This record gives sequence, C-alpha cells and structure tokens, in this order.
Amino acid sequence: MKNSISEVIYSMLTEPTGTHFLDSGGDSGRHWQHNQERTCRDFANDPIYRIYDIDTDYPYCEKSVYHHLVDSLEYLDQANKDLIAWADADLYHWNKNPDGRCLSSMNDIERYMGLHHGMRKENLDARVCNTYDGECDLTQTLQFVYLGDTYDCDIVALAIHNGADVRGGYTDYKIFRIDTDLFYDWYLEPDRILDDPDFWKEYAVIAA
Repeated sequence: MKNSISEVIYSMLTEPTGTHFLDSGGDSGRHWQHNQERTCRDFANDPIYRIYDIDTDYPYCEKSVYHHLVDSLEYLDQANKDLIAWADADLYHWNKNPDGRCLSSMNDIERYMGLHHGMRKENLDARVCNTYDGECDLTQTLQFVYLGDTYDCDIVALAIHNGADVRGGYTDYKIFRIDTDLFYDWYLEPDRILDDPDFWKEYAVIAA
C-alpha cells in the first residue's frame, strides 16, 4: 500500500536529525524532538495560518509547514525507490566509504537530480533553494533541489530542517511532484492582510 502524503510529511517532520553539540537546541529544543510529541492528527488539526499583529500596520503570519506540504506535494513512490537504490549502490560510511552517497547530502542529491531528472528535461541544471534565504512564513525551513528556473520542472527533491540551527539538521531528501502555484506560496505580504483584515479573522487563528 502506498504511503499517503500526510503520512510521508509526518514521517519527515518527526525524523531524528541528530543532537550534535554545535546545534543550539540544548537537550530537547530541536524541531524533531518537539514534533515527536505530536501525532499526525495533531498537525492536521493545526490552523493553516496564525496571524499576528493584525490590528497594527505590520501584521505577519506563520504558515503550518505540514499543511503547506500536504496541500502542494505529491509523493513519487517509484522515484524515491530509484533514489534509494542509487544511494545504496555506493553508500556513505564515515570510515569505510567517506566519499559514498548519502540521502541527506545536498551535494549528492543535487548531482542525482542533474543526472537522472535533468536529462528528461533538456538537461536543465540542478539548483538548490533554502527558504531561510528569503521571505518565508513557514513554521520550519525547507531545502530543496529543483531543475532550471522556478517553473521549468515540477519535480523537486526536498528536505525539512528538523534541527535548531538552520545550518544543519536536515532530513533525508525525498522526491515529490509539486503544484508550483501552491508550493511557492509560502509568504503572505502584509498588504494582503491589511487589504481585508476581516477575511483573515475568519480564515485563520489570530494570535495574541
């Protein structure tokens, strides 16, 4: 039986990504540690948006990363089996094979996407995006590998930041087909809230 998208995203959100002392999460301050205390139903019951400072000139929001991904992604089962097989053929080991492949390595996944998916899309270059580098309302940072320009290809390899320090603590990558309009809609301009604040009061949880 194929995994549902909600099950896949929940498994990623609860995937342990280590407790290295350089990660500033202390004993239990990492995303994956908090997320493991919650069920998939808990995430599903979260509001999509939490709006803050709606009665000021500078409202802002947080968007549930769970809802964002469940609504905008399709899990590609065979593509992920192919990716795992590719990694297993030359699997990384810190001592026996330090140059091997790893599902959590951005460089390895970038190479894989360029080799195995770029050829199907006129040899588009593989590129990396981290949502931390721009305006983003998501409750957790995403890092993903895509091909060409933003709308050239609807296949991405995606990891979720599950640590505390954004420089590390990312999950293994998984391959998805995206709805481009929904997937890239991760930032809500304050003007959109100000234009119709009553709409947002009905649509989202207004946080204190």
